Amino acid sequence: MRRKEATHVHRRRHISNRHLSDKYYYAGEHETVTDIRLTQYNAEALHTTEIKKGTSSFGKLVDPNKINWFQVSGLTDSDTITRIVKEFGLHNLDAKDILTPQHVVKIEEYANHVLIILNSSYYDANMEIHSEHISLLVTGNVVITFTESNNPVFANTMKALESDMLNLRKKGSGLLLAFLLNTIIANLVETASKVEEMLEDIEETLLDIKNDQGNMGSMIQQRRHEYMLIRKNSQPLKEQFPKLLRTENGIISPDMLPIYNDLADQLQFVIQTTESCREIISSLVDLYISNNDLRMNAIMKRLTVVSTLFIPLTFLVGVWGMNFKLMPELDWRYGYGIAWGIMFLTGILTWIYMRKKDWF
Repeated sequence: MRRKEATHVHRRRHISNRHLSDKYYYAGEHETVTDIRLTQYNAEALHTTEIKKGTSSFGKLVDPNKINWFQVSGLTDSDTITRIVKEFGLHNLDAKDILTPQHVVKIEEYANHVLIILNSSYYDANMEIHSEHISLLVTGNVVITFTESNNPVFANTMKALESDMLNLRKKGSGLLLAFLLNTIIANLVETASKVEEMLEDIEETLLDIKNDQGNMGSMIQQRRHEYMLIRKNSQPLKEQFPKLLRTENGIISPDMLPIYNDLADQLQFVIQTTESCREIISSLVDLYISNNDLRMNAIMKRLTVVSTLFIPLTFLVGVWGMNFKLMPELDWRYGYGIAWGIMFLTGILTWIYMRKKDWF
């Protein structure tokens, strides 16, 4: 069930963690109050409890006979985040990486730890794309997830624990890590596929020039922004992922490698989809410009036809508008009607001529 977020994203924080320091702060946009939950499980039991930020020692909460999953939602309490990271054996600089959403995607392997810094992409109910900074720390039988908001990013993983999918509760922390990564990568697959689908819809619209294409330019630009966001989140992860397959700290056992290989295949699918999106966007831009040129040419053609129709009429009006005294047409009784008849007939003949020439 989605937990209600205490505060939402309203403003950008003007905080930089780029300089060395003994204290770092959350440099993102979310204002979510830091919340900690601890899920402990084994083959026989599964239970989740709320943990107070003022807890004297998070390490003392760890049950050596169970897998311990700390879910840290909201990064605004940088002191608590830093304390957790240090208490489980990592450096102050690792806390900086966790607190900095602009940090590059990386997978860092230590003697007894694995730290993964990445970003997830997803669409909300209004079909607006979002990116969320996520960090995963695994050490022994402890898994810690850090998320910027309290959106239920890992709801599917919790369901898998409750149903003991793939004997998850009977295996080590490496399998839990695989499920967590699968959730993140599945979001990337879903968003990339959605962008590709929307680009194909735009392409179908542009191919039929009779369709209303008034806002196609802004739609292409929006899809391009979404494509770049997904590519930014997935490409570095694909490059870093082989480190997990070669890890030697025992967190990922050999029997789990097929699962991690499958995750690598899913990442490859995301990369291929983004490459497809890039090519489609390039062709859509060309097609959009070409359609605009065609519409402009059609408008100019219509204006030219109208101008051509009035050329002989303008000539006749110019002749009869000359101020000569000896112009017999001016004294004709039916001269005015005859003039209108001649101009009308001239216009009709000009129109018929252009139709036969297939000028319009």
